[in-house]
Amino acid sequence: MLSPELEAKALLGKSISDVYGRSLGRIIGVNRNQFGEMEGLEVESPGGNVIDIPSKSIMLTPKMVTATPEWKVDAHELSGEIATVKRRVVALDGLRDKGDVDREIYEELLEAQRSGYLSKVKQTEALVGALRAKLERTNNQLTSLTKHLVNAKLDYQSGEIDEASMKLAVGSIEPSLKPLIAEKNDLSSTLKTLEDLLPAHVRAS
Repeated sequence: MLSPELEAKALLGKSISDVYGRSLGRIIGVNRNQFGEMEGLEVESPGGNVIDIPSKSIMLTPKMVTATPEWKVDAHELSGEIATVKRRVVALDGLRDKGDVDREIYEELLEAQRSGYLSKVKQTEALVGALRAKLERTNNQLTSLTKHLVNAKLDYQSGEIDEASMKLAVGSIEPSLKPLIAEKNDLSSTLKTLEDLLPAHVRAS
């Protein structure tokens, strides 16, 4: 593990991108807790705004710093936590069936697991709602960019703009399309995974 000084030297001034290849900006600060452990990074975005990225979203390699969207990290954590609760309930039932736990303790532990499960379901439901809204916004962005791309090619075909202008427009639009498509696919896949974890009455709402 690097010392705070070496860690800061290794990170400050470095570029950071998201997992879809989009540049998020330049690292200008390291946020730490009272024990000196890194809690996140402060990043100056291309527009000049400063954004905070939590440490759980950050992946470090010798050559680059990458940020996973927080929703993706949260979805992975919730999926694992719900799966763990379900496994514990099955294991608890197994102990009951073998007579390794008396009824009172079984009921107490089962209620605790149910409470934990319902808490995770509520968190998952909230995340599903947020991801549905994000997917809708992403789809709208894709539709808008695709229209601009088609219009640029149409303007060229109809003689309204020259080839250089068309290529300039296409070259500006296409790099934004690929990350958006990757993000859309990721959102759709994550949503399906989370929705499958929800009880049927919640999933249908």
